[in-house]
Amino acid sequence: MLAKERQNRILSIIQANNSIRISDIIKDFRVSHETARRDLDTLQDQNLITRVHGGAVLSEKNSLSQIPVTETHPTSSMAERIAIGKSAASLIKEGETVFLSVGLTVQQVAKALRKRKNITVLTNSVLVLNELLNSDVQLYILGGAVNNSENNIEGSLALQTLLNFYVDIAFIGAGGISHDLGISDYSLEVAKLNENIIRHSKKSVLVAHSKKFGTNCLSITCPLSSIDTIITDTNLPVQDKNYLTECGTEVILVNGRQSAPSILK
Repeated sequence: MLAKERQNRILSIIQANNSIRISDIIKDFRVSHETARRDLDTLQDQNLITRVHGGAVLSEKNSLSQIPVTETHPTSSMAERIAIGKSAASLIKEGETVFLSVGLTVQQVAKALRKRKNITVLTNSVLVLNELLNSDVQLYILGGAVNNSENNIEGSLALQTLLNFYVDIAFIGAGGISHDLGISDYSLEVAKLNENIIRHSKKSVLVAHSKKFGTNCLSITCPLSSIDTIITDTNLPVQDKNYLTECGTEVILVNGRQSAPSILK
């Protein structure tokens, strides 16, 4: 089952019962705890549900007759991710080689690159692969085990393949971002791959929605000092802006209305 189909079914259950437990998602859909959390995070980003301890409830703004949001009718969170993706793609120059990691925001970087030429992309994301198939982008996919529930390619073979490359820019996502622990992810496999590609890149860029700041996930990827540039949206809390500028990290802020991004240094 594709992630989008699973999320739509989860939403239908919440609409019918007004709530759902993570344990029920894990049992009924045979997915990991991390996948269940990610599905609920995605639905919350679309303002369809509200996360609560142990599960989720129907958002007050959502009615029982509401149709799940699609890419043609993006919510503010998705619109911001699209803007982040376009801003990230604008950093890539002709002839460069880039790595695109996994996640919804990184997928938007790939979508923004679809019409570009003379660019080479290395990825372990099935979503990125689908975005760039039949385009003019030279595409390399890491070998390894396919995680069907996450649409990722991972494992020791993927990591071994990755270490044979060096890229101009690496774009990674995050499950959580905090001052003390830095960048983290739900998956140990993803965190390990991201940690290593940062070492194998001339420049590293974190693309993440501002909602990811102030949280920590299971697996630590790297400290914030390992990242050269962070692209996020204009809802980034002031304390995070101040912290990042004090650390000397370049921060690019965008919004869903596609106005010119602001750069903090």
